[in-house]
Amino acid sequence: MGCEKEGVYNPGKKIRRISEQPQGEAKQISQEWSWNKNLLQKVDYFSKNQLYYTENYKYDDKNRVIKVDDYENGDYYDISYNDNGYNKIDYYWNNKLVESYSFQYTDKKVSKISCTWFDNSKSQVKGNGSFIDFLFPVDMKLLEMGNSKSKGDDASTATVSIKYNANNLSEVEVLYDNGNIYRYSYEDFDKYLNPFYSSFSHGTGLTSYSQNNHAKAIVRTTINDNTVNFTTDREFTYDGKYPLEIVSKTSYSDYTYRTTTSYEYLK
Repeated sequence: MGCEKEGVYNPGKKIRRISEQPQGEAKQISQEWSWNKNLLQKVDYFSKNQLYYTENYKYDDKNRVIKVDDYENGDYYDISYNDNGYNKIDYYWNNKLVESYSFQYTDKKVSKISCTWFDNSKSQVKGNGSFIDFLFPVDMKLLEMGNSKSKGDDASTATVSIKYNANNLSEVEVLYDNGNIYRYSYEDFDKYLNPFYSSFSHGTGLTSYSQNNHAKAIVRTTINDNTVNFTTDREFTYDGKYPLEIVSKTSYSDYTYRTTTSYEYLK
């Protein structure tokens, strides 16, 4: 992730709406983004075309996001920075610290994220790409699944290690304190621009850690010494330099699941 505008989302094209069409279902609104000039003010998240929840963005005098809250559900993220970019993100539920994420850098790129779950009875994974999804190079739902400790257990941890090929992701490894391991590899990058690169958001199917758009992602999970592979292949339709539609096909064993993601931009 770049350092010049860390914490500021100011892309060449601003997202207005993201829609999803899961396999066998009708197209549905997933997210709607509201702007005040170049600052993202809020994101509305939908489930079955009905408003699910809203996250509101607050900024410091450098236009960096310092707090993201969901008033109705009573949860929020506090964000701090260092010279490279994000330093730490703390997640609170009813004013109780339940999760914390710390960022380390190599050559001004995020190279490691340390995750701590203090209360395993709470989960920030709301679906449809909530704020914390935006800051990780991996699927947060899978990240949470690897944390197998239950309510009442002591705090649990995971370390996310990140490798790059130039300005694109190459490998990500997630190592949990319970011995579970997730390994991701990213392949077949195109020459077009990722609208979320070097921002705090990646949207569904893309990642802010890569300058271009990847057509293949492979996830290898090792849980209790059993290894399972998932492969996602993507086909893109472009609007100029940016993706307009992504068809994702995720395969596991003999099963394939297809999802179409559509992006609408402000004029």
